[in-house]
Amino acid sequence: MTPQGYAPYATSPAQDAVLDAIESRPRPGDQVVLDLDGCLFDNRWRQVQILHEYAGERDCLELYAVQAEHFVDWNLDRTLANAGLPPKRIAQIHDDLRRFWAERFFSGDYVCLDRPMPGAVRLVRRLADAGVGIVYLTGRDHRMHDGSVLSLRRAGFPTPSSRATLMTKPSATLSDEAWKARALERIKRFGRAVVSIDNEPSNVNRFHRELPDALVVFVATDHSPLPVRPDPDLPVIRGFLRTDDPVPGIQRHPAP
Repeated sequence: MTPQGYAPYATSPAQDAVLDAIESRPRPGDQVVLDLDGCLFDNRWRQVQILHEYAGERDCLELYAVQAEHFVDWNLDRTLANAGLPPKRIAQIHDDLRRFWAERFFSGDYVCLDRPMPGAVRLVRRLADAGVGIVYLTGRDHRMHDGSVLSLRRAGFPTPSSRATLMTKPSATLSDEAWKARALERIKRFGRAVVSIDNEPSNVNRFHRELPDALVVFVATDHSPLPVRPDPDLPVIRGFLRTDDPVPGIQRHPAP
């Protein structure tokens, strides 16, 4: 499945209905399970910073042209091509840039560069204020835990406490899918999980199977290149804004 890319200002009546359901379904004591990267957070800004740092450190000045809109998936070559780099230049820097990127992207220092998806903080705060348990279930590993807490706090999300839990995976070598399958068994002991929101098709499909009574929502941003499609019965959103949200000066995109 080809990712649709980020459209954080997309709105539609259908998306309004899904957001209404997310807010109205949980009761006090219920649990809502939320992904971070590509879901509550737009991590293109982390990537822009890393590529701009590479531009300066390696005197590869053409990488300063890379902007958030050039990221549509996890294909580095496609991102560079979208920014105007020719194939020959991309091939020259690819391996070195990939190593440079990996050393920084999976770092607690850099997650603080992510920006919250518009409307996401409002939604999560409303749920927490209503007595709903918030579980941030992320593919980030323990090295990124403290940075993730700081990022959540800076953005205005409820931070880990009696009302919120952050679950990071114990090892970077553990796949996100395997980690979330394991974590789900723990989450079931927290209370009734009634909502799950994720941008990875394999994850939403698993939660749909294992939590058949829960509202499982697919966020259509970016995801892994695995050949997996979300169950067609699952609701889809592009972001967390509503049709009546005033966002002056922003060109909107239609949501599903």
